[in-house]
Amino acid sequence: MPSFRYRMLEKLFSLIGVNKMLDKQGEQWERLLADYSKKQKKPLKVPYKRLKKDGLELIRKELGGVAVYAVRVKGTRPKKAVLYLFGGGYILPPDPGDLVLCGQIAKACDAEVWFPIYPMAPDHRLTETLESTLAVYRHILTRHEPENVRFFGTSSGGGQAMSLCLYIKNKYPEIPMPAKLVLQSPGMQVPPSDSQRAKMERLKKHDVMIPPAFFDRIAPVLAKGGEAYLLSPLLCDISGFPEIDVFYGTHEVMYAYLDDLKAHCRECGVRLNVHIGEGMMHCWGAMEFVPEARAVRQEYFKALNAEFLVDS
Repeated sequence: MPSFRYRMLEKLFSLIGVNKMLDKQGEQWERLLADYSKKQKKPLKVPYKRLKKDGLELIRKELGGVAVYAVRVKGTRPKKAVLYLFGGGYILPPDPGDLVLCGQIAKACDAEVWFPIYPMAPDHRLTETLESTLAVYRHILTRHEPENVRFFGTSSGGGQAMSLCLYIKNKYPEIPMPAKLVLQSPGMQVPPSDSQRAKMERLKKHDVMIPPAFFDRIAPVLAKGGEAYLLSPLLCDISGFPEIDVFYGTHEVMYAYLDDLKAHCRECGVRLNVHIGEGMMHCWGAMEFVPEARAVRQEYFKALNAEFLVDS
């Protein structure tokens, strides 16, 4: 049963109408995109004091034309690496909590966690986003063996992890895949199929964050024509992809992707481990102050740690 603190948070999101904020069309949709474009240009508030208190060090670099932060336990040189891809529908910038989670991953997995502030819509297309994160991944591979690299992504960041593997498979087959993908509430087919959309419509009464119509509206902003396949890994050949751990809550519309994801992974021979949060909202692991988030983060760490080639 969800905790009291979690139920209060879900109720607060419902009262504020978070999902309604994204449920725009026409001129209102264009204004929403313009507002988020402005927000993206504000510098990230880095939680230096929190990271230092937790015994972590932060390194900032410019790679692929974007700012990238590397987080690790102070004084260490880990042989493991995690590429962290933040969520936000490709329009919402990251927040300090993302770097806090990067630090927790670094400590729990004895890993170097790379966090790029990748270019977002509407000013940038998905291929630009992927090229920037690919540049970071290429740099990671100069420091770490691919067997010791994981991709971790939340929401659109989880979808981006899949898209990046698809991009590598089709355009840069000489680049090795990471060893595993750990994905929280990822989008898997944008726009969704008719059957997925029908499931989303049934689930939307529970979802306090994402309106189903958002997927249809964001798709053409991100990719069109020959690039559109990158938004829909479930419609593509994903054979050769690394093992996937996926996390979905039963109170999020993204849960509608799960059955098709299971079937597609079986068809393509990709190992899939499923983690379900009963009664949980979209990306509940991001809400650090609720017990359910702290619990699922332990599952993240376990999934990221599984079968690392190098001992801790």
